[in-house]
Amino acid sequence: AYTHIGGDDVTSFALRPRARGEVTVVDEIVQQAAETASSLLVPEGLTADTWAKLTGIERFVLRMLDMETAGSAKLDNYQNFAKAFHVEDYARVMGDMRPNHARLKRVSEYASRDLTDATEIGATRLGRLIIALQQLGKDTEVQVIVDQLRAEMPDFLEARTLLVDMLVFI
Repeated sequence: AYTHIGGDDVTSFALRPRARGEVTVVDEIVQQAAETASSLLVPEGLTADTWAKLTGIERFVLRMLDMETAGSAKLDNYQNFAKAFHVEDYARVMGDMRPNHARLKRVSEYASRDLTDATEIGATRLGRLIIALQQLGKDTEVQVIVDQLRAEMPDFLEARTLLVDMLVFI
């Protein structure tokens, strides 16, 4: 049992009032534990390097896709992972939110309004890939899609490996 945290007595530390927004040693420990746990949740098929470069919403979507392939459909899983990955509004990427039937939207279910820069997923590399996959489904030429990605993503050349990893995983 711990009696001191960061040089403070645990009992007095736990009972003292906290200022709004104050970050304590305990908060830092919890944050570090959450980041460590998150780094261990890399879905099979993605590299740890790719995983480390993803945003919270990208991690959420890819992790839940991985779980869906294993048959998971519990809404609790989606809620818990959304919290773990600090996703603001996971409902925007959900295709079904009924308990025991929960699932992410399929690529074809995303509307253009879901993928604008104003949305959490739309502003990401994964959001750009979803748009590219939709265009591919509409028989748009691959070179046209690649050119569009290149034009929309200033870091396209640096992100290419990451994009390929996510695409292969999907």
